[in-house]
Formats: sequence, structure tokens, C-alpha cells
Amino acid sequence: MLLSACGGGSEEQERRSTRTAIAAPAAEASSPASLKAPPKRRVSSFRREGVTAIVVAPDGKTIGVATVDGRLRVLDASNEREIRVLKAQKGAVAAGLAYSANGRYLVTAGRDSVAEAWSVETGERRFALHGHAQALRSVSASADGSVIATGAEETRVMLWDGITGRLMRVLNGHSDFVNTVSVSPDGRWLASGDANARILLWEIATGKLLHTLLGHAGEINAVAFSTNGKLLASAAQDGKVFLWDPAAGRQVHALEGHGTPVRSLAFNRDGGLLAGGESGGKVMVWDMKTRRVSQDIAGSNSTVNAVAFDAGVDNQLFVGNEESRVRSWDIPRSTDR
Repeated sequence: MLLSACGGGSEEQERRSTRTAIAAPAAEASSPASLKAPPKRRVSSFRREGVTAIVVAPDGKTIGVATVDGRLRVLDASNEREIRVLKAQKGAVAAGLAYSANGRYLVTAGRDSVAEAWSVETGERRFALHGHAQALRSVSASADGSVIATGAEETRVMLWDGITGRLMRVLNGHSDFVNTVSVSPDGRWLASGDANARILLWEIATGKLLHTLLGHAGEINAVAFSTNGKLLASAAQDGKVFLWDPAAGRQVHALEGHGTPVRSLAFNRDGGLLAGGESGGKVMVWDMKTRRVSQDIAGSNSTVNAVAFDAGVDNQLFVGNEESRVRSWDIPRSTDR
């Protein structure tokens, strides 16, 4: 089961009564000491308006869209028309989404510290992950869904077994809120970025901290692995987008183009393109062979909270901004073919 999200709220009584397929962490997964939430650091803003997250279904036919009013919608990927609304509770804001590997569920991870899955067909809540003590900020999963990582408004990162829902381990090492997490497609590595401008690279199998990546001068807003896992992209409040070699733990390139804080990142299916959305409303698309901007999209002046490429090789790019609109562009194929 593939999970990746941040979002919505529910009462504790509802949590106990709802059928749970991915449950609370098993006692043997981590010691009580490691499960105790570290004290909060300074308050770091996580305000979002309009579209808060976009994700593309594995078959590429639909996209899931979360908005700040709490709605979770399924749209036709060919024309962005609404097919159905899965969730409409006000206040239940999702900051991230993912489809299950079979496309049957949409997963939200949210501001109430719980990740939840919703049936695409019925809209019913099917399972939940409990463990964090604070509001979630990010969730990511390996391509096969076997490993799930969650980051929140605390200094811990949690790794979950995506099949059983058991907590595998708690990773301690950050000194501020964990804003973003990304699991490499093969499930080998985890990158986590925090509000203290640091990116930590972990080995998932052992929980070992491999590298601390430094270079940004502002909060890390997004990290993303390329399809083959050989590149890691990072974006921050400083308006910079860096490329890293995760195996060596070093920066290999600084991409140019953005002038305001960069909020979102996404590689396309073949890894030849990288898109970044900024608070100034622009979306930059870089060719990974030349490391130059191939497209400069100025859709509006509204902050771009989410970018996502289609599931195939057509390079259709979906963009969600704070105007609550989802737009799409056809991006030319990269030169790295």
C-alpha cells in the first residue's frame, strides 16, 4: 500500500470507532523513550491557501486534489473536471496526498497528526496511521509502498511498514520542525528537510544517518528523489533549488531561475525534467541533462503549493496554487532520451 500525505482532522472517538487497517505503532517497534515527542522548537508558519496538494493516480487517468476548505476531490486528468468529492469536512486540511499502489485509495496526512486513507469508490475512511504527537507536515513512500515516512511539527521522523502499518523505527537527528520527507523510489534512502535549513539523508534498512546536507540559507520546503534515485533535489525559503548526489552526500549543482521561496518540487516519470513551484507564482522546469531552464511558466501571482507530472511520459504538468485552481501544461520532452 502506497502512502504519502499530510492533512485533515478527526476526533479521538472517531479514531477508535473507525475500522483501522494501518493501526497504531506496535509496542516492539520502538521504545517508550523514543516515542516520547521531543519539545517543540520555535513556531514555524505552515499556512497554505487554495490547493494544498496534488497527486496523480498510478494509471494516470485521475488526479487527487486537496484544498484548504477540507475537500478531497478526484478530477479527470484529461480535462481537470471533477469526478467526485471524497471528503468535505471543513477544517480537515490535508497538506499532502498519495494514491495507493492499486489506485483504490487516496491518502491524506494532516494537521491533526494522523494519516488517513479514503476509498476512491465510496469515500469511506478505511484506515489511519497514529504515532506523531504534532501536526503532520509531510509523508512519502517508496514506489512499491513498502516503506512510509512521516514528518511533523516536531524533530522526529517516523518510518512505517506500508503493508502492516507497524512503526519500524523513529529517527532522531533534526533540531527543528521536519517540513518535508522523501523516500527514494527503491526504498533505500530517506531524505528529510527541516526548518533549520538542514537535510538529513538516512539509510532506511538500518536507520543510520548517512549525510547531513548543508547549503541552503532558509527553511527546507521540499525534497524529491529522481526516478532512478541518483539525484536528490531540494528547495527552500532562500529561493534556491539544489541537486545532490545522495550516494556521495554532496551538492552537484545549483539550479537557477527562481527569485522567491520555492514551495514544491517534482521529477517527471523518466527523471529528465524537474519542476519547481514558487511563492511568486512561477513554475520553473529544468532539463536534467543541460541543467538549464526549459520552461518558465508564469501562471499567476499566487503561491504554487503543489506540482505533479503525469504518470506516463507525456510530461503533462499539473499545478495547484492558492487561487484554488488546478492548471496543466504540456511540457516538451527532455533532451535526455
